[in-house]
Amino acid sequence: MAVVQISRIQIRRGQKNQGTGLPQLSSGELGWAIDTQEMFVGNGSVAEGAPQVGNTKVITEHDDLFQLADSYIYRNGDGAIVTGIDSVNPVKRSLQDRLDDRVSSKSFGLTGEQSQDATVLLQRAIDQLFLNAGTQLSTSNRVELHLEAGIYTINDTIKVPPFATIRGAGKDKTIIRQLNTGRACIQTVSEESIPGGYIVGGEYATQARDISIDGLTLTVTGGSKGMILDSCRDSNFSNIKVNGNWAIGTLVPTDTTTTSDIALLLNSKNGGVESSNNVFYRCDFENFGYGVVSNWDINDNTFNQCNFTTLGYGIAFGKNMVVDSIPGNGKSVGPSNTIIKSSVFKDTLYQAILITNGGNNVSKENKFYTCANNGGGDDQPETAIVTIDTLSNKSVNDYFSRTKVLSYSQGFIRESSATLVAGGLSVIVASTADINPGQLLIKKTGIGEFGFTLTDNLNTPEVDTDITTNARVDQVISPTEFTVTIPHLASGAITFELVSPVIEDVAYLPEVEGPVNYDWGYEHEVTILDGDANTIFRLPKLQNQAFVIEYTSMSEQGYNGMRSGTMQIVVNATTDVANGTPSLLVSDEYDYLGDDLYLDTISFDAILDNVGNTPDLNTIIVKSNASGLPTEARSKFKFKVKTKQTV
Repeated sequence: MAVVQISRIQIRRGQKNQGTGLPQLSSGELGWAIDTQEMFVGNGSVAEGAPQVGNTKVITEHDDLFQLADSYIYRNGDGAIVTGIDSVNPVKRSLQDRLDDRVSSKSFGLTGEQSQDATVLLQRAIDQLFLNAGTQLSTSNRVELHLEAGIYTINDTIKVPPFATIRGAGKDKTIIRQLNTGRACIQTVSEESIPGGYIVGGEYATQARDISIDGLTLTVTGGSKGMILDSCRDSNFSNIKVNGNWAIGTLVPTDTTTTSDIALLLNSKNGGVESSNNVFYRCDFENFGYGVVSNWDINDNTFNQCNFTTLGYGIAFGKNMVVDSIPGNGKSVGPSNTIIKSSVFKDTLYQAILITNGGNNVSKENKFYTCANNGGGDDQPETAIVTIDTLSNKSVNDYFSRTKVLSYSQGFIRESSATLVAGGLSVIVASTADINPGQLLIKKTGIGEFGFTLTDNLNTPEVDTDITTNARVDQVISPTEFTVTIPHLASGAITFELVSPVIEDVAYLPEVEGPVNYDWGYEHEVTILDGDANTIFRLPKLQNQAFVIEYTSMSEQGYNGMRSGTMQIVVNATTDVANGTPSLLVSDEYDYLGDDLYLDTISFDAILDNVGNTPDLNTIIVKSNASGLPTEARSKFKFKVKTKQTV
């Protein structure tokens, strides 16, 4: 029977921290430190090829890798980067230090799972990183808290102190969801706060400041506020979406001081402790009664490339503010020196920007789509889109979708042909692809006739009626058929033009209202036809104001002529029948090149009209007179308007 023998092999052993300590081991010799539970192997001699004489430590289960890994070198091996005094002596860091550079929310037990109550855990993470008594005032300890992708459900307001930096994974990736009705998601607090004891306001030296929040979504329920900036200065908020649950059709509270349905609220403690010099970059405010509200003296805040969508009001400054003219109280003027630029306002129920108090605020190169229509389209205006009640505020190169609809929607669509049957309403064409309700049908040739109607002439009351022979598109009922508003007068073949008309029955409420001069942000183009008293565009009549219209007119059909000029319209809206007011004056200066016969053929005038049968004159109608042009002559008229308004 075979005998199996297992021999005992022993290596050098002893205590590392006793006597002479760890000896120099021979080449390849193993040594075991009993007291520290460490293993070493001898390097060997230089003559054998070792880079240096010594012992090399062998990692075992008893070693702390974070303590051992002290050889992290940025871009190690990249000769183009020298981190130390020279390439031989690079800066080395431990693995622990390197990992602590980025503080993950998971380090505080936050999983990002919607079912987890993150209130206490998230507040603890912020308190320990930014309100820790041992590190709070240490610049080197002002780290970043990274909220990993996920949904963080909270039931109380998260307090954010000075120097806090919070980074999410991006909009709709990192979501803080507030479930407690009436509680905001985030509120800034002062440096004097302690964990569990938070102080709002503070003094200038201790107020909320130098805060940075980026890349997350805040959602609230039940009309809660999204973010409250209490006396916060010098801070940055970027790539944040603030989402509520307000919807168009829902009542908008009138008092901004009592409602909680606000995406962003900016407060000030007093005249010396203000919310100032904050930047909001690429932030979205949506589904709130109010997007941004302040009833305090706040200064030098900037909104850049932000989106304001589905709101009662977009930005409301000083709406319910009681101005006391005492600078030290923080309610002496109102929000001032705000820059709102390159942003988009869409689907606001009332004003997109309302400045009741405050000065030197600028709306610059913003775009406003279907705003201030009480939930309707641009042909159903309810208020001005931007309302400014105080001097020294500006609108600069803003775009309003309302302008085209209310000023001019005129334009040649196409020529078509059909056969009409007297008394009928139907028109059959090759295609209805570009035909829409409200468009005019103007006869060109043929024996068929569109019907006619008698309408009150509100512009010239001395004439009871006008005969209108231009029918309108009523409904498009198929790809090849539409109906008109009045029956056909005569049967027969007909050719006609489809024209998108200038809207006639809706008052032109202004884009910008108040004592402010503003330019229409873009140029516009309409067609001038031969004949007199043709409406080419409309202007809003609000109060005493003037318009400067810079234009070019180029012949398109029937003659050769190029004209460049400036038309001015001055409106005196004061009711004084004895002096002939309300009234307006039109002047026109221009240069012309082309057929001399038509040098002075085109002229312009304007009237004040009570569009919509309202008791007040509410709209300016600008007309062209071109009866001296050849029949069917056309000119392209490109124009831009500057408005000068008084109170």
